[in-house]
Amino acid sequence: MEQKESVSKNVIQEKEKKKTNFLSMNFLLLFILIAVISYNQININSINKELGIKNNNPIDQIEKLLSGNNNSSAYKISSNKELTGDLMQDSIDLVISKGVPEIYGEEMGVTFDEVQSAITLMKKYDPYDLKPKGSRIIPQGDNLQRYIDVTGKISCEYCCSATSIINPKNGRSACGCAHSMAMRGLAAYLIQYHPEMSNDEILRELALWKGLYFPKQMIKKMAEQLQNGNYTPDTASLVVGVDLPDYGEGSVNAPLPSEIENLPGMVGGC
Repeated sequence: MEQKESVSKNVIQEKEKKKTNFLSMNFLLLFILIAVISYNQININSINKELGIKNNNPIDQIEKLLSGNNNSSAYKISSNKELTGDLMQDSIDLVISKGVPEIYGEEMGVTFDEVQSAITLMKKYDPYDLKPKGSRIIPQGDNLQRYIDVTGKISCEYCCSATSIINPKNGRSACGCAHSMAMRGLAAYLIQYHPEMSNDEILRELALWKGLYFPKQMIKKMAEQLQNGNYTPDTASLVVGVDLPDYGEGSVNAPLPSEIENLPGMVGGC
């Protein structure tokens, strides 16, 4: 009887040992898998940083792959838009945005479909808007340098004569119109609350709004620059990472079609 009990204990102990070994092996394999993914992600992030592309959490990437919503490009045109090679239509699609901005739209309460109200909401974060004082964001240190680097590359030239919306020496306001206030406010907000965004990504968001502030001028500008290949920072930010068709050679000063001529020259007061 004692011998049978001893045998049973040995069998149970052997099973427990195998189970422990099996779990240990699984944990080891899981650790190796995580290490490999982390190593790959570090390399990917390093490459993305060089290209100015926003880094993505690997877990988020996996979830997007599983859900079929792999929107990994930092500079992807809205999913319902595809460039066709039609110069004017592609210019419109690149410049004009609709809907709620993905990263900050809901939290700021802004939408591309309501430009004037968005201007009112964004400009309150302008570092140099003195009213209301409690809302403005004043960049400091590294954030101030980022703010200067971004806002120094975009202007409100169709509303005022300033070559950029800030003084590149100190970051102070160079234009007092509502458009520039809104762009400065958005830049300060994104740098403060979304530091993971690259400078190029933030500049692109400012350019998207600029396209809505001055639709006629910006569409014409985009059409010309798509043909001649000489981009200014605002239009360049809208085509980074976009696979552009060959638009061929043509007159860059060709008259705009009637539907573009009928667009407003400016939305939102100066």
